[in-house]
Amino acid sequence: MKKIMIAAIAATVVGGAFAACDYDPVIKVKDRAWAYTWKFSGKTTKGAVVKGTKATAGACGYDTPGSLGGYVRVPASLKIQGYTWYCDPGCGSDDFEAALAEVNEVFYQKKPVKTGLAGGVTIEVSNIIGKKAKQYEVQGVAQFDGTIDNLYNNGNHAFQYKLTFAGLGKYDKKNSRVSSASGNFAGTLEYPWYFSKTFCAEAKVWDCETLTLVEDSVTSVAYGKWSVKFNKSTAKKLANNKAAAPKFPKWVANINAL
Repeated sequence: MKKIMIAAIAATVVGGAFAACDYDPVIKVKDRAWAYTWKFSGKTTKGAVVKGTKATAGACGYDTPGSLGGYVRVPASLKIQGYTWYCDPGCGSDDFEAALAEVNEVFYQKKPVKTGLAGGVTIEVSNIIGKKAKQYEVQGVAQFDGTIDNLYNNGNHAFQYKLTFAGLGKYDKKNSRVSSASGNFAGTLEYPWYFSKTFCAEAKVWDCETLTLVEDSVTSVAYGKWSVKFNKSTAKKLANNKAAAPKFPKWVANINAL
């Protein structure tokens, strides 16, 4: 199966993204729709205030701290969740991979900061394995894009995750679909931020010789565990031609309304 390219769905469509499947009721197929829940949980970094730093009051922006002042990176928890769904999936073609990670997808971040995300997942390796064809192996990449201004509408401070994930799972031979899979992921974050309701600053790193904060932007890390699981209730609603938005946290819609 060839690589399925990413189809990014901006998080601003959360409220109406999960439309019903439009299909011909005369044509009989086994599954009208597939839907999956994705979770990425692990570690990354965020910004923290170095002692002696004073933020500029007012709008989000930079200050000019002294050699001992500024905003530095510290370890932080990472939690990203999302959903992918596909109408009229099929087997024996690119639809097998597409139905797991394409064409429709919505993701949001719960930690280190609550915000909606654009982007999604792409499957690169997707194989049914095992002596009884009931196991599964998968590898893919995820790209998630967000902005801190979603929180307080106080500036355009973007960040981006680029993650590679891989794992093993279960294959539902009866229904010709992946039941679940899980494994590990690792990648990069550009860039972590320190933020408050009145101030934002890029989280920096220390220079090893001078022990002052480096002014240039440098890439950070992100790693942890991931999982994907077939969402039976959402898939059923889609298949029955009903609106089937999963239960997003209320703040996702609120943030995207800014």
